[in-house]
Amino acid sequence: MEVIDLISKRFSPREFSAKSITEEQLLVLLEAAGKAPSAYHEQPWRFIYALKDDSEDFQRLLSCLLPGNQEWARHAAALIITVVKQHHDRNNKVNVTAKHDLGLAVGNISVQAMSMDIYMHQMGGIDLDSIPERLHLPEGYEPVTAIALGYFEGDMPEKTRLSLNDYAMKGGWKH
Repeated sequence: MEVIDLISKRFSPREFSAKSITEEQLLVLLEAAGKAPSAYHEQPWRFIYALKDDSEDFQRLLSCLLPGNQEWARHAAALIITVVKQHHDRNNKVNVTAKHDLGLAVGNISVQAMSMDIYMHQMGGIDLDSIPERLHLPEGYEPVTAIALGYFEGDMPEKTRLSLNDYAMKGGWKH
């Protein structure tokens, strides 16, 4: 039994080809996100997206990234800012699993994207303080990450990963 190829070949490029992603393709990726599990099925994730062809929206999202990420992400075919709803609808208590649930949704985007030969690079290097105002987030919503999407052309880099024994411990902490 092996890990499926869509997961094994995934990596986070900093270089993208000039090929565009259509809005239809991007919406398929976001629909895949919506199929993720979430606590109390509240689906606390929100995604603000822009295609490179929509230059004003794309530039607005690009400006939400820290300068080092702007340098390479400006070549992406699309950008997404991920956002979570901070409180549960059912009782208005803090949703402590909102970011976890968002991560599951982004994982779905990653697998769906790879099935379409689209690569993504998720990044935490964003301007958390300016995004709420810049993107008109309502009270109770928090920006979390950004995602650059596009087609990759070039040589696949060699990936180094922790071994299974480094992160999976049967019965308790073993290190």
